[in-house]
Formats: sequence, C-alpha cells, structure tokens
Amino acid sequence: MGNSGLPVFIVVTTLAFSCDTHAAMRAVATQSVGGWRIEIRDGERMVFSGIQDGASLLATLATASGGVVHPVFFQDARETEEMVRVSGGKAGPLEVEETYRMSSANLIERTVTVRALADTRYFLDFGWKVGVAGDFYSFTGQEKNPAHYSPGCSGPEFGGGALQTFPFLGCLHADTVYGLIGDTPGHWENRSFMGFDPENRRFTLTNGDGSPRRVIAIPRDVDATSVYRAVFDGWQRIEAGETQTWTTWMFSSPAKSLYDIQLAAHLALANAKGFNQSGLEAILRNTSYLLLRRNLLRPESDYIFISGVGYGWKQWVTDGFYMSRGLNDPEYDASAHAAVFYERIHYEDNAQYYLIWSVLVKRAGGDIDMRTVQRAYHFIRQHEVDGLFIPPRLKPDTTSFKTYHDLLPYDDDDAPSSNQGFHCGALMAARELGFPVAQEDIEKARQGYRRMFNPDGGYMATSLKQREHIGQDALYGEVLTYAVFGETLLPDEMVKTHIETTMRIQSPYGMRVISKANGDLLEGHSGVYVFGGSWFLNDACVYLDGLIHGMDADWIDEKLLWRLEKELAFMPAFHESISTVDGHPHGHHLYSWNSGFWWLRREVRKRLGMEGPDLLAAALDDRLGVVHRENLLVLEPDRALLRPEK
Repeated sequence: MGNSGLPVFIVVTTLAFSCDTHAAMRAVATQSVGGWRIEIRDGERMVFSGIQDGASLLATLATASGGVVHPVFFQDARETEEMVRVSGGKAGPLEVEETYRMSSANLIERTVTVRALADTRYFLDFGWKVGVAGDFYSFTGQEKNPAHYSPGCSGPEFGGGALQTFPFLGCLHADTVYGLIGDTPGHWENRSFMGFDPENRRFTLTNGDGSPRRVIAIPRDVDATSVYRAVFDGWQRIEAGETQTWTTWMFSSPAKSLYDIQLAAHLALANAKGFNQSGLEAILRNTSYLLLRRNLLRPESDYIFISGVGYGWKQWVTDGFYMSRGLNDPEYDASAHAAVFYERIHYEDNAQYYLIWSVLVKRAGGDIDMRTVQRAYHFIRQHEVDGLFIPPRLKPDTTSFKTYHDLLPYDDDDAPSSNQGFHCGALMAARELGFPVAQEDIEKARQGYRRMFNPDGGYMATSLKQREHIGQDALYGEVLTYAVFGETLLPDEMVKTHIETTMRIQSPYGMRVISKANGDLLEGHSGVYVFGGSWFLNDACVYLDGLIHGMDADWIDEKLLWRLEKELAFMPAFHESISTVDGHPHGHHLYSWNSGFWWLRREVRKRLGMEGPDLLAAALDDRLGVVHRENLLVLEPDRALLRPEK
C-alpha cells in the first residue's frame, strides 16, 4: 500500500490470540500532510500516539551548537497479516524505517532501522503520548511528578543520579496496564534514558541525551585493585553506509497494583525474548538481560554483566558468571568472560570462578585467553597449603575482604569454607584445561573442605579456624562443581546434618549468610547484606545441595518455594539480600547473581535425571497468578496468592 495522497487508515488484521478483558493491541498507520505515522490501539481505544507533531519517532541530530530535533514521518506504509512497516523517513542524513510486529494480542515489537548517508551523531526518542487516563508508573513505583531516570549509564563513575534497572514506562487504566519497554542498555551503547511527564501525558525513552563529551572514572576508593577511565557522551554514532537497529516493545496486561504492573512488565519482556517457560525463569533471565552492558571502560571485550546499575560498568567475576548463565548465550558468555582481567581475579573466590567459567566457554567453542587462565591457575596454586586455599589480603592493612559474603577478619593462615568449595571445582577445571593437576591434588582439596565441618555443632563453619560461626555460603561451591563436573565433594550425612541444623536456627526470612552457632546475629551485625542478611542464591544452593545428596525432592521444593515467597514478598524481583530481622529487601533489586539459580537448578536436575516440568516453577506460577496460554505467560491477578500485604 503506497502513498496515494489520500487520508486512509491501515488497520492490521486482528490475530486470533486469547484475550481476557480487552481487544487485541495493534499498530495503526495513518496518513496526514506530513506523511505516515503510527498509533497504538487496543480495540478502538487509542493508547499511544505520536509524541510531537503527531510523529511517533523523534531524531535529535548533533550540531555545533547542540542538537536539532527532527519529527520523523514516513513516505510509504505496508501491511501484512502480522505487521505494519513504514519507510521513507528522513532526519537530516539519516534514512529511517520502522516495523511493528504483533507478537501476540497484547505485545507489539517495534524495530527502528537507521541508515546513514553521512557520518552522524544522533539519538532517538521512542516515546509516546499516552491516550488513556490513569496513573504513570516506572518499575519502582508511581510517578506523580515529572521524572527522569537512567537504566543505562549510572553508577559511581557518574556521581550517582536517579537510577532504574528496568527501562519500563507504564500507565494503569481501569485495571489494565499499558506499557513501553526499552531494550537492554547493552544494545544501546549504555545510553538509555527515560522520562515521565504526567501533566502532558508523555513518555520519553531515548538512546542518548545529547550530553557533551567528558571523561568518566570509577573513583579509586570504589575498587581496590584497578583504575577505570573512559570518554563518554550522550550521542550515538553512525558512519556513512552503516545501518543500526533499535528495538522497543509495547504491551498491555491486566493489573491492579504496583506488584501486578512489575510482574506484567517482566512477562512482556520474557515473552518477547523467549524467557517464558515460567514466571521464575522470566524474572531471573530478564535480570541477566537488563544488566548486560557494553564494556566501555576496558579494552578486553565488547560486553560485560554488572551487579546493579548503582555499581557502574565493571565486571565482578562471580556476578558476570552467574549473569551469563542466566542469559544462556554463548556469544555473550565468551565476551563477558573475556572482560575479566587479572586485577579482578586475585582475591576472594574470583580465580576459582574464572577457571570454571573458562571450561564452560571452551566447551561451547569460545576462545579463552590462556595467559589470564594461566595466571589464575598459578594464583590458586601459590595460595594453596595442603589442599586448602588461603586467600591473600586484598588490602595490605586489613585481613577482611577475603570472601564474597562477609567482611570478617580472617587470620592469614585461615581458609574460608565458601572459597574452598570453589577451589575443588577450580582444580577440576584446571585439569580439563590441561594443567598438571593430579587426582591426589583434588582429593586433598576435598579433604580440606570436609575439615571445615563442625561435628559438635552439626554445621559447616564459616572457615577452618572460625568454627563457632556457621556459614550458609559454605555449600554453593559444591553445587556449582556438581553442575559443571557431575562430582560431589562432601559426604551425604555432612550435608544433611548441616541442613537439619539450619532448619532449627534459620531466621523467619531465610538463612543468615553468617551467624552464631545458634543462629543469632554476630555482634554489631544488622541482619542485612554481609552482616547476617539472607542471600537467595546461598539459601537456594543449600537446598539444591540437599537434593544432590539424596534428600526428599518434594521437601526440598517445599523449602525452596517458602524461600522464594520471602524473596518475592515485596516485589517480583530478586534482591542483593533480604533482612533476616524484618524480611524487607536490602540493596539492589533485580540483583545479578541470582540469575544463576535458573541455570543451577536446571543443571542439577539434569545431572540427577529429573525429567519433565519443574514443579517448583509451576507452584510459584500459581502463587504469582501467572498462567500459560498458547506458549505465552499471561498474568491473571485475581488468581494470585503472593502479593504484599496492604
């Protein structure tokens, strides 16, 4: 259907998808004096329309004095049964085309393609004018006043600022949320910005902000081992002859509360990306996707995974590893692995993680940097005594910072139990990578790990010497080793006894990552973060280790479901930790490394020969009000059992 010069509507055929309370969403192209433009409708209701002058896309081009905004109209429009395509758009030297694909009755994928006739600096606004009444929401809450956020490039190197992890903008209208979702900032060169203007009923979602070039750096006191500097500005760059594509999504869903809105946004993104076997998978794998970033601060590779937007653009080995497991993509896995450099390896359990990660990348056909692999291997062997890994000081003046999960001081000859589990797996990895690791070396490490069990207390101590402290991060090294190599490290009875003790002493909100033998907080600890907080992946791995060692699968699932309900009680997101005093989330939401649970549970079940649907995920769906319909996840809030108390 070409440009006839007459005002007409293109109405996309409504697809036969199930829908509960409203008609199918669709893109509608209309023609005016300026050209073709797009509206988003739900039945006959106009939901989103052009943000400026009726144009559904704004392109800002850099000039010597700043930037000039170009509303983009199109000269041609075509339709098929499942999509609308408009083309012939112009913005200075840029040629623009848009495709709207109706993925389902309630989800539209929008792809903007930009071609350059000359080298250009620019950014696009994918926002909309909102055509329905109702309150505006970001992922974290209602937006009553004008607000601007960055899901992409905040962190200590930028001096903080208003942060959002999920690039979501929504309007709640009559128990239906209409939402706009931006792509992962990793696909937008970390330039991701969003704004709410409730008075003028506008959403803005941009892949740049036009800010000037400046040097950014992570402050020296934020990282103990290295300095990070880079040049950054608020513009995308495209060269003559180059083509770039940008993706966003529009969706609708039943919703009655902020929790519903957050969960609906998760399900929409998961349906778009194929992370939709369950609500659990949706939340965890979305987290991986949303925390993908371009690696602008280091030259090693293209992509990294970050822990949370407030941590900035740098790669923790542990977080990068588990993030990558959640995304489950060999290309990003290899790239994120390559982003690790030696100054990120030589403390805590990072070298061990790096070696295990190297095996997985190599198995998938990726290229690994053997120089860094060799340094990691020699580092762990240089700090090994009789099979025990004795981590060196990270900071010369303190004996703290030796494990991932607490800041306790450890004697210079002490071996933390959490590191030791990974040390066993790292030796297996090194052997597979061709290093001279004998079976005797692995057995010594195993025996060292077992020496950390306190038989009088019936628990794994936090370290070889601090036997009065129980460590709930002591077992996750064995779970990872089993997932990757299929080998256990501890006797069945040792693990079962630890779990039996844990059931007697854990808090009402989960296991304290470190506590006294009776479960009480250590002196001066607050019950959050590394000071006795409950970290989901630790708790989950304690239960998974019980499954590995033969404990009843139904009982394990019952306990995991209980812990999942505690984690998701306030919002459908996994947190850095939750308080073991009052259950409230602490630290970042949509926190990185929890994504590893999706992969760990899958691999453990596979190793154990547990086939068929995951009943744990199904039980959680029931509590969340998530139903499966025609290979999609759909929210039915009235069915939900898990919601915050009002």
